[in-house]
Amino acid sequence: MSRLALFGLALLLPLAGCGGQPAAEPPIVRPVLSVVVHSTAVETIGPYVGSIQPRYETPLSFQTSGRVLSRPVKVGDTVTKGEVLGALDASQQQYTLASAQADLASAQSQFNNLSAAEERAKALVASGAAAQSQLDTATTSRQTAEAQLSQAKASLARAQDQLGYTSIAAGFDGVVISVGAEVGQVVAAGQTVVTIARPDVREAVFELPEAEATSLDRTAKFSVGITGALDELTTGTVRDVSPLINGSTRTQTVRLTLADPPVAFRLGTTVSVSYQRSTAPHFTLPSTAILDADGKTLVWIVNAQGKAVSRRSVTVGGSTDASATVTAGLADGDRVVVAGVHSLAEGQAVKLDGAAP
Repeated sequence: MSRLALFGLALLLPLAGCGGQPAAEPPIVRPVLSVVVHSTAVETIGPYVGSIQPRYETPLSFQTSGRVLSRPVKVGDTVTKGEVLGALDASQQQYTLASAQADLASAQSQFNNLSAAEERAKALVASGAAAQSQLDTATTSRQTAEAQLSQAKASLARAQDQLGYTSIAAGFDGVVISVGAEVGQVVAAGQTVVTIARPDVREAVFELPEAEATSLDRTAKFSVGITGALDELTTGTVRDVSPLINGSTRTQTVRLTLADPPVAFRLGTTVSVSYQRSTAPHFTLPSTAILDADGKTLVWIVNAQGKAVSRRSVTVGGSTDASATVTAGLADGDRVVVAGVHSLAEGQAVKLDGAAP
């Protein structure tokens, strides 16, 4: 064969190769997040946010009106039984007391004089030196003075009480949780000035949705923990469920008796409250794992080799913004895709998070 023919054949061979089928592209492998699901026969209700509050608290007020002269305590102060927590300007009450004391002294003197006159009249009548009418007059005068003396004593007691009403004192050892009046303010009788509480008896108080409150097991044990401090935990039992329903939030107030709460559970501390109850067997998934397509509720199941996914129809018994409860369609140990469900296709090749491609 001539050199020219060999050269032409060499040019044709590459061209012939270019006319064949192009090489197939490798399938797209999508990384996915997934979880292995396990059946459970309990569900957790909550958590709900609540706070530590005292079971016993007492609002204290003056029993008379006046201008606040002193209020030596502030919120957070600890007080002891009998400690003075506030006082009014008592100048008017002191004047009334002094006047009542003077009236009593006058009435006492009058009674003493008329009692002595009655005794003298009795002696004169007994000796025949005076008529019976004189004794009757002396007795009547003594009785009138005795009544006036009783009235003066009552007025003095009332004046002493009024003076006592110008100060308020703690009825028990406690802590100040609120104040309602400042020094110089004129307050009415009965207006709350200081509220104190017993810190030794504390409760967890939170709002429970109406539907949950209706079906609440009053014997349930609640888990109570300080928000942001997971190691500070205790348990609580239901002491009271308010029969009143909040019109705007449709919740009811629940008060829990705490079992030996740690010191960290101080009044006003924010806590997280939850409890568990028995249910039919179910699976709990993040709400991002649920796919609604073709009128069905679906999830993506990763195959046993962890290389591809397939769709499976499931039954969802209930859901929130964060989670969904699957009551049928899953088996214990299934691996379910929980993120990116809208970008997958049947038989899609996947790579599990943290796995080698």
